[in-house]
Amino acid sequence: MEDRADFIRESIDFLHRFLIRSIQEHAEEHGLTVPQLRVIAQVLMNKQITIKQLTKNLRMTQSTVSDIVERLSAKGILLKTPNPKDKRSVIISVSEEVLKGIRNNSNEPVKRAVGDALNYLSPDEQNTVEQGMHLLLKAVREKMEKDGMGQLESGPFR
Repeated sequence: MEDRADFIRESIDFLHRFLIRSIQEHAEEHGLTVPQLRVIAQVLMNKQITIKQLTKNLRMTQSTVSDIVERLSAKGILLKTPNPKDKRSVIISVSEEVLKGIRNNSNEPVKRAVGDALNYLSPDEQNTVEQGMHLLLKAVREKMEKDGMGQLESGPFR
């Protein structure tokens, strides 16, 4: 049983790395670097954030974060607005145009990567993978309920 658990854990870790690499390649296709992508992700998660908080969250130097924010602002990806609580700082947010694009295509690179990988399998093999994922997710959900862990913010099923 332990070998099976190790295999599944290692498989999930491998799939996670594959998806991250796919997202990175998608970002590079759009002229973004990995650090820029990290900054954008932090801003999206927080909706509005200061350079100081970005620096802390990303564990980067303030000058690096400031430089990234400047470049992304020049591209129209991020917006800088004066902080009403502190005149010396600015609040960083994602531009409305970029937000619309993210809403419309947020899962596109991941969906494409998974779809491309699934195309290497026959339809029967694809069904087997899907059934296995449903079973694993069902077991994880039951374990979470048993352990009183509550619900995760989203999932593919109910």
